[in-house]
Amino acid sequence: MPTARDLLAAMIVAPLLCGMPSAAAQMAPGMGDGGWLDGYNRLIFRFNAAFDHGIDLASSWLRGAEPTPTAPPPPTAPPRRVRGGVGNMMSNLVNEPITVVSSLAVADLPTAWTATRRFAVNSTEGFLGWYDYAAARGLPPVHADIGLSLCRYGVGEGGYVVLPLIGPRTVRDAVADVVLVNAILWTALATALGTGATLQTIVIAETVEIAADIVATRQIDPQAKALGAGEYGATRAEYLRQRRLRCGIPVAAGERPGL
Repeated sequence: MPTARDLLAAMIVAPLLCGMPSAAAQMAPGMGDGGWLDGYNRLIFRFNAAFDHGIDLASSWLRGAEPTPTAPPPPTAPPRRVRGGVGNMMSNLVNEPITVVSSLAVADLPTAWTATRRFAVNSTEGFLGWYDYAAARGLPPVHADIGLSLCRYGVGEGGYVVLPLIGPRTVRDAVADVVLVNAILWTALATALGTGATLQTIVIAETVEIAADIVATRQIDPQAKALGAGEYGATRAEYLRQRRLRCGIPVAAGERPGL
């Protein structure tokens, strides 16, 4: 009988494999606008939007406040005091180490050094990153990831895909993110469990690992996470645009990426 991990893996791996053939023609206009993969992407996009909306409603209920519209809040003056939060901690524990590794892979030493300093400051003075004291000291975050490193080595995008509970990715970025996160978490899990784990311990650890896998993978690309649940076509175009710009691929103003 398939487990929750098996079903989630099937939902992620199947579209990645089907997106691979488009790598050779990834810059062709209109590529990815039709076929069952596009239908799958739109279905998962709607599912993710509904899931995120449910999380927002639950958070509002837990805070004892009425749900607020999804429109962006009006601009306000930046607070003088450093504010803490789970998002800061996730960024410190996930994004900073990945940025160090990814930057070193392409010999971007200044970015790797900045991420190292940020991690050191926030992990100590900032209580594992709950407070972003590094930014207050003039070290704003500059995120990089393995997908961008692969792009700079000439690895193609391979097609556009929306991952369940994670969001938009290209095949290249999805494989890099999912494989990286699983390698890290399974290594940590094996170290924690050792060889004398009971069945109950393994089930609990597996459940926690699945949740941590999803949360960590969502966190890897903050720009993709920040796109939110807009219109499918606009989200897809903006995701591909910002990834190509960050990789150093010129994108004309107003251009709709072909993937």
